[in-house]
Amino acid sequence: MKPAWLRAFANTVLALSGADAALSLLDDGLRAATGATWLAAPRSAIAQLALAGLAATVPAMLATPRLPVAVFAPLAAATIWLTLGAAPLPLWIPAPWMDAVGCALQLAAVALAFAVVRARSGGRWWFSEDGPDRPAFAGRHSLGFGAALVALGPVTAVGYAAVALATWVQVVTHGFVHFGLAGVSLDDRHYQRDGREIRLVGMMHIGDRDAYRALTRSFERDSTVVLAEGVSDRSDRLAGSLHYGRAAQAIGLAPQEELSTYLAEGSGPETQSPEWPVVRHADIDASAFSPGTIACIQWAGEVWEADDLPSALRAILRGAREQGPERLAAFEDEVLGMRNRHLVHEIEGALGEYDHVVVPWGALHLPAIEESVLSWGFAETSRELHPLFAWSTVVAALR
Repeated sequence: MKPAWLRAFANTVLALSGADAALSLLDDGLRAATGATWLAAPRSAIAQLALAGLAATVPAMLATPRLPVAVFAPLAAATIWLTLGAAPLPLWIPAPWMDAVGCALQLAAVALAFAVVRARSGGRWWFSEDGPDRPAFAGRHSLGFGAALVALGPVTAVGYAAVALATWVQVVTHGFVHFGLAGVSLDDRHYQRDGREIRLVGMMHIGDRDAYRALTRSFERDSTVVLAEGVSDRSDRLAGSLHYGRAAQAIGLAPQEELSTYLAEGSGPETQSPEWPVVRHADIDASAFSPGTIACIQWAGEVWEADDLPSALRAILRGAREQGPERLAAFEDEVLGMRNRHLVHEIEGALGEYDHVVVPWGALHLPAIEESVLSWGFAETSRELHPLFAWSTVVAALR
């Protein structure tokens, strides 16, 4: 490969990628064996240099055919994918094994790059001066590579962002929200102990109205209480901050309503509610929130009520700067932790009054609630998925 500076650049990127893979493997092995983390700093530094070098190969491959696409394009794609979380692998690989799998994939990508170099250079593992002679510039090469970037780049970025978001939601909710090829579903898990049953049902604030109704009707059973989610606001601290109607309408869906509305039969003065289940409010009041948490909720309301996507993104960025990490951490502790503790107390009380306790709460709450339920000696007996909305509905609304 000529000139010398390009050969040096290519070999340096390969060396950094190899060092990154080796250090990653050593660091993970050392942590597993001894718990030591002294390789973390050099590993991070080498990883950043390798990533920067691979990112620089993209414009270089566009500019000249002397930097082989077959070597650096797969290596760059694999490294960037692993850096961004390797979605959707976390859906199928347990968290303790993800680092090991990531190291294995990284080593495989580096090994493939070196194998291609060796095959093209007559047995050498590095780019040498007497490698295949290529022109410094070839319009056909640059046009083809550039067209591929323009055609596939945006689609790949948007597609991966969607897959990564879906993966994150499923992982963080422990599967209480499920993303499938047809649409989004909610997981309904049953637990039993001594003749008592608890149902934990993942929920989202936006979905199909008929799907909400069908799910809620499945709660109709004798001696059943439904512990409903929903922060009350007796002191008007929230001032109606969170409304999902505009965002739901934009994608052809509806905001979740109070559960009792889905159980009611008829309309107007002839509306009747069934004897079972009993719907009981099991959430806290906004008076328990700190001023910082109230401010964060109001910020979230601005995002949901934004007129369009650019306005929502601006509100997100502005709020992230204004709130700061400490306030956001306190917000998470109160909105999730405080409410979860209150809900656990409500479940314990309901078990003394009813045979069946249904908890249809936001899916982010349920992993912690499930942990408490299992600690009480309840065992999971079954689970099922309830469709919430179809992708076709969203696509039709966005056209």
